[in-house]
Amino acid sequence: MSRFTSVSPYRQWDVRFGNRPHGIDTTVWTYQLTPDQLERLRNGESLDDILKGASEVVKQKLDLTVEEYVGMKLKGMNDAEIAKAKGLTKQQLYNWRSFRRTKIEQAEQAMKEAQQEIATAVETEQGTQETVKEAVEQESADVEVAQQGSADDQGIEWLKREVIHAHKLLTEKEQECERLKQEVEHWKELFETAMSDKERLHKENLLLENQVQRLKEVNDELKARNERYFASLTRLEQEVKGLRLYALQKLHTDVYGA
Repeated sequence: MSRFTSVSPYRQWDVRFGNRPHGIDTTVWTYQLTPDQLERLRNGESLDDILKGASEVVKQKLDLTVEEYVGMKLKGMNDAEIAKAKGLTKQQLYNWRSFRRTKIEQAEQAMKEAQQEIATAVETEQGTQETVKEAVEQESADVEVAQQGSADDQGIEWLKREVIHAHKLLTEKEQECERLKQEVEHWKELFETAMSDKERLHKENLLLENQVQRLKEVNDELKARNERYFASLTRLEQEVKGLRLYALQKLHTDVYGA
């Protein structure tokens, strides 16, 4: 009589890895190849070599910041011109841009918004000046018409007061426009100062990273030298131990005979 084999509930359903059992890393890594990398893969080049080359290019520190790249793009330069200006290859610039796509988009959006705000403020003040000037011109024309067509002194005085008021208003608007221009220049100087400070800090960071790399190399060299000295010390201790045993054996032979 046939029987069904009983299966433990733990062995049923989907495969479960748990929290990395037996030291197995279950992390899944995904990669998105560029068109050049896909062409290299079709030509038979190993995927490990392609990814290794890409990681080495990314790890290489390029003398280019996101703000500088966005500034060049806003000036109308394309990637080929930017790469030539910074002494880079197209592939290096492409890899650098791919790993900083989000930061580049944010910087472009921020700089465009700042330019739009400045342009809007200037256009608003210019429109206000034109409106006030038109009002003054209209009031002046009204005064001339009133002086020519009416002999009412009170009306003329009233129009004169209106012209003086409009002139004061124009002066105040011009002063406000000048103040806004000064504020725009002030914020522009602050922005340029912040950008220069960021560039300086970026260069200092590169210098510090180079110093750390040199110190790591010196440390590795000292470790290798220490290992060589330790190996020599071990060998010498073994030789001294052998010589001691030989001297003890010879002394025993000399004293007690063979």
